[in-house]
Amino acid sequence: MRPVSSTTKPRATTKRHTAIFALVIILIGTVTYIFAAYEYNYPPFCSGYPPGGDCPGTYTYTFTISVNYTGPWRLTYQGFLGMGESNPAGVSGNLTGSGPSSQPVTLFGPNNNGLTICATAQKLDGSNSTLTLTVIGQSETSRPYATTSYCNTVVP
Repeated sequence: MRPVSSTTKPRATTKRHTAIFALVIILIGTVTYIFAAYEYNYPPFCSGYPPGGDCPGTYTYTFTISVNYTGPWRLTYQGFLGMGESNPAGVSGNLTGSGPSSQPVTLFGPNNNGLTICATAQKLDGSNSTLTLTVIGQSETSRPYATTSYCNTVVP
């Protein structure tokens, strides 16, 4: 009978521990993915994509920003993903003009958040006339010598 080497058992144990450790890591990753997918309503916890399904997709909306003022004005705008002003969508602009004008601004983003546009219009002269800023049908007017700002959100 041959004596058993003392290094044989630790090698087998090391391989077994490595395999168990790898299995635990895979299980933790799988459980984490399942909870995250369920939390954010990603497949397989939803069915189909818009317009008929409830899985997150993307959508596009074109906002119309209008300035109604007889004199010179400046318009600045910025788009945001979601229901507020904390997640810029990478769409912004700065325009100057005179007289009434409209500017279409198209945003796209995930259909589970909404899209927001914020605009500011400023008079560039000292007129007492009223400047009106309209964003998708909602209007704000300025006082003499002032600016006006407005944000509007659409949700699919």
